[in-house]
Amino acid sequence: MPSARARPFLLLSLFFAPLGVIAPKGLVPLLFVVALWLLLRRLRLGQGWRPFTDVTAIAAAVLAAWALVSALWALDGTAALSTFAKLAGVSLSVLILLDGLKDLGDGDGRALGWALVGAFAFAVLLLGGESLSGLAGHKWLVWQGRRDEFDLTVLNRAEALLLLSAWPTALILWRRGRRVFALAAVALAAAVILHGVSNSNQAALLLALPIAALACWAGPWLQRLLAVLVVIGMLAAPLLPATLLAPERLAGYFDETHYSGLHRLHIWHFASQRIAEAPVLGWGMDAARRIPGGGRKLAGGGNVMSVHPHNAGLQIWLELGGIGAVLWAALLAGLWLRVASLPEPSTRAAATGLLLSGLVVANLSFGIWQTWWLAALGLSGVIYSLALRLCAAIEK
Repeated sequence: MPSARARPFLLLSLFFAPLGVIAPKGLVPLLFVVALWLLLRRLRLGQGWRPFTDVTAIAAAVLAAWALVSALWALDGTAALSTFAKLAGVSLSVLILLDGLKDLGDGDGRALGWALVGAFAFAVLLLGGESLSGLAGHKWLVWQGRRDEFDLTVLNRAEALLLLSAWPTALILWRRGRRVFALAAVALAAAVILHGVSNSNQAALLLALPIAALACWAGPWLQRLLAVLVVIGMLAAPLLPATLLAPERLAGYFDETHYSGLHRLHIWHFASQRIAEAPVLGWGMDAARRIPGGGRKLAGGGNVMSVHPHNAGLQIWLELGGIGAVLWAALLAGLWLRVASLPEPSTRAAATGLLLSGLVVANLSFGIWQTWWLAALGLSGVIYSLALRLCAAIEK
């Protein structure tokens, strides 16, 4: 039975993957409930706050501060402050959870580890069943009597969360000597995602799998190389939509069934044009949804800016300018270097798969400031850190 200090993480372990595939937006209250539980426990015990001095945490704090400052020139100052408040709330909650991991005892490892594994297996069954049954559960619970208001894209968020939760689950199983089951966990998530319709999730899977496998044999140089590539890619992001990824250059590669991909290229091209008008300071936090000209219709359908650029890098550039882009690049580089510092190849491999999966989806799909997505990314990092902590405790 987990100790009192481990019970908040037992709640997190049991609900992260299942809630992620059933109702991804429910991750926000889950994050806040666990963070509040841990905070109240520390206050009740009279324990002080242990500040984070990690370079990555400092880069994240400076980026958040710059986002707050950008509200001064944002297109809608109130909306900018509201989005910043959500960012700050999620970030602080994640820091509270990471701080709480330090209090876990060695005896908490087995129960929490099996809770994570069992919850992932349950999530695979749920999402796999929904996918194979043509959304039977959604039709029954949500869309009763309304037959034309849904398609398989409603599972895109769930599939992304399943992919993120697969890596820490595989790490726990691998380090416990159950390597066949570890590989099966990733394989099951892959099967569900490949059966789905999200090209973004499939691209994340197909990129993360081989590079994570390479990380099992490669040294820390791989993550250092990825850190360099991410920084270069981030700084070059506004140039690519007008050159290598120009819509008119690649339009011939898209047929009618893949118009969404061409639509993305048009959105990115429009975003790069607006970035060029405010390259240093940006248009201000949360400006993407109200950027001038964003409502213009494309000949093939859709607007040139659909609420957000569907690309985290371009959204940072658009709203926070070059200053924000440099800070974001520093944050990502810090995460990769942190992965490089992990001592075991298996831990580096799982972290590489997790970080690559999150980065690819973030740069192809959801808006980076969506609260549920921020919570999902933050919690996936916490879950991985928990898995790392559990593995260390078990092996003592």
